Amino acid sequence: MKRLVLSILLLLGVSGVSAQGTSGTEGKSAEPKQLLLADPYVLEDNGWYYIYGTHAEEGIVVYRSRDMRSWSDLCGKAKGGLALHRDDVWGEKWFWAPEVYKVGKRYLMTYSAEEHICYAESDSPCGPFVQREKRPYLPNEKGIDSSFFIDDDGTPYIFWVRFTHGNVIWVAEMSRDLHEVKLETARRLIDAQGGTWELRQARVAEGPAVVKHKGKYYLTYSCNHYQSKDYAVGVAVADNVMGPYERHPDNPILHRHAGYVGTGHHTLTPTPKGLYMVYHAHYSGEKIHPRQTLIAPIKFVRDKEWGKRRYTLEVSNELIIPKTE
Repeated sequence: MKRLVLSILLLLGVSGVSAQGTSGTEGKSAEPKQLLLADPYVLEDNGWYYIYGTHAEEGIVVYRSRDMRSWSDLCGKAKGGLALHRDDVWGEKWFWAPEVYKVGKRYLMTYSAEEHICYAESDSPCGPFVQREKRPYLPNEKGIDSSFFIDDDGTPYIFWVRFTHGNVIWVAEMSRDLHEVKLETARRLIDAQGGTWELRQARVAEGPAVVKHKGKYYLTYSCNHYQSKDYAVGVAVADNVMGPYERHPDNPILHRHAGYVGTGHHTLTPTPKGLYMVYHAHYSGEKIHPRQTLIAPIKFVRDKEWGKRRYTLEVSNELIIPKTE
């Protein structure tokens, strides 16, 4: 059995940039433009950094970089320069929230298409990602925002969103090759709670990401409709990967961050220089699309008031703003 390697270490030799900008607008300037990907995810592999996100109706886009600052290499090897094209997989539209993991010598992408969670495989992080059997993980039910977590014993789990009374975060164990969801193990984890920051616009809990720290499991998630300026990220902790998870009383940890609005749907990325949150924000205070890609340092902070041996996550206002030519 080969253990899944989560190859998401980033080398960030860049300076932080803060405050809302106007990067990404079209014009005659030769200056690099801001990278505009929603639901961003970063994979490190063999000295390169690959970023994937929600962007193209025909599939999934990928950019490549050596330094995380300039993503000038649009390296997709599938049709149309994409990493994944709809001709190679199940589904015709709505290719959302991709994540890519290295499994042995191959690469596995999990994503959603037509509101069904799927996976596809490739010999390269640039693709083409294809499905040998064109089907969703769960053909009989809808779902989005799939994310894997591999525990210390090598057991893989999938966190994803089911449409059970709104968008609700669930977890289930997976087969070791990540080809099957053991639905009989599924547990319901996070519903948007009324009367809190989680339910200001639509009953939505989505974009789960899990990291283990000092024996505890920290689940970060986004709430409110993504179109809301109050789209935000919270954190919950558990002693077991399958839950139950207890929310931090001072949530959210990311909300209208550093002058941006609609901040959420993130990934947590460990690097040699520390942990980073990669997330998206609205294009501006008046316009939602295309969404901006942002990166912020994030760290665990001891929180005695939350309980014994528990930490919270603190997001820095120093931003790294990825650019593309």
